[in-house]
Amino acid sequence: MKKDFFKKHFFITGWLATWRPYFLLLVLIFLVYGRSLFFDLTFLDDNTLILDKQEILSDISNLSSIFTTDAFFSENRLYYRPMLNVSFMFDALFGSLNYAVYHLSNIIWHFLAVVLSFALLSRLFKRKQLAFLLAVIMAVHPALSQAVAWLPGRNDSLVTVFAILSFWFFLNFLEKEKISNFIALSLFFFLSLLSKETVIFLPLLFIAYFFIFRYDWRVKGRNLLLSLLGSGTVMFIWFLLRDVALRGGQINSTSAFISILENLLPSGAMMAKIFLPFNLSGLPVAVDTSYIYILIILPILIFLFIFSKYKDWRYILFGFFWFGIFFFPPFIIAEAAPFLLEHRLYLPYLGLAIAAFGFSELRSFSWVRKRHLLIAAILTLFFAGISFFHIGIFSDRLTFWESAAASSPHSPLAQKNLGAMYYLDGNLDKAEIRFRQALNLNPDEAMVHNNLGAIYIDRGDLWRAEAELNKELDLYPNYDIALFNLGRVYYQRKEYQSAALLWQKALQANPLNYQAQLRLQDLQAEKKEK
Repeated sequence: MKKDFFKKHFFITGWLATWRPYFLLLVLIFLVYGRSLFFDLTFLDDNTLILDKQEILSDISNLSSIFTTDAFFSENRLYYRPMLNVSFMFDALFGSLNYAVYHLSNIIWHFLAVVLSFALLSRLFKRKQLAFLLAVIMAVHPALSQAVAWLPGRNDSLVTVFAILSFWFFLNFLEKEKISNFIALSLFFFLSLLSKETVIFLPLLFIAYFFIFRYDWRVKGRNLLLSLLGSGTVMFIWFLLRDVALRGGQINSTSAFISILENLLPSGAMMAKIFLPFNLSGLPVAVDTSYIYILIILPILIFLFIFSKYKDWRYILFGFFWFGIFFFPPFIIAEAAPFLLEHRLYLPYLGLAIAAFGFSELRSFSWVRKRHLLIAAILTLFFAGISFFHIGIFSDRLTFWESAAASSPHSPLAQKNLGAMYYLDGNLDKAEIRFRQALNLNPDEAMVHNNLGAIYIDRGDLWRAEAELNKELDLYPNYDIALFNLGRVYYQRKEYQSAALLWQKALQANPLNYQAQLRLQDLQAEKKEK
């Protein structure tokens, strides 16, 4: 009776064209990611972006300043992603430091990205059943879960939402030249650029779609050119804003090319996680990457290419082009950051979904066939189960960094930050062990000697603290925290003049070092009392 009831009232004929698939996607996403509402910060960027910036984010008058500085409000001047901070500002205004609000926003943005993906795939395929299955997989895929469970991962759901909308209105403008469509495609392209710079090649996707799907140049060529003109104008404005915010900071083309070459093989292992989502990590690095899954999936893909009965090369070519222009740019952006963060698969996943429609075996998917339905159900439950348990590593800072150090044992960053978490918890012995491991992996790892110096200050071992802090300053002379801590050493030795000089240097290196400022004020007050 229940089966007949659901078939009559929910899974009605044409149910995929109603509100029902969107409701199912929402329920599925909350079942998998609902537990993240109780998560804390991981202290991988989220503490810097949210916790340390509450004074800025909680005041709406600071909205304009978000567009004139880098993503971290820092002097590094590397990333220009104001839309991420705008989204965090709205969370801060409603929830302050209630992280459930931030995690709820991540879930909502993920839902929007999945829904728009379903709409786009349905439009491109004209087959809603396969489009819905691919949207369901996107909703629960373990390799994409970092974009939902890790707060800064929202960047990828944001850029996906805006990129899909821009492409959607490009399709509208291609079919019917309306000024509203032109404005919309330009606006959403601009918002996608303000979310993440790796979407800069989106206009190439317009060109690829036009020629791969064989539009008549004489009839639709003007529409394409106008689309490119609007995108180019938007790109020029974005470049000007970025140049002001980053003070002219540019990516070195030589190092970018070398970065891509060095990471071709690891990127293949990263891509394999879309098909076999195992060996997942919150902080994957190349040296600890397993290549066994490439060896498994590559023969399967080759077999599919060779023996597929019918291939629609339009979807295959366009899908792989979509994947490529969004997958490779992150490898040239941040040389110092881990290259293989899994949330970067988020927007490229859609390219593989589009390519899937080019194979007749996949295109013939139908809910009516019990075998197809069973495979889809098993795949969904399998992926959902992995995601549900995997996102647990993002629950709090200690859990995250213990997981990162275990999955990426050769990452000095993972060892260093795990040591920092132990230090914050007052476990100095464990912290020292991790800092030493980080130095064994990279003797020049930034901040480690400073952190060891802080441990020795807490223990009262000032001579060892001084030695470690001087090592840090030999490597990084303008590191303000090391200058501040060395000042603490001299202060405890009652060498007040030397301490004051070091705190002044710390302020010169970083005018926002309020601890140094306060210590100098206290020192001056002590002199007056004497």
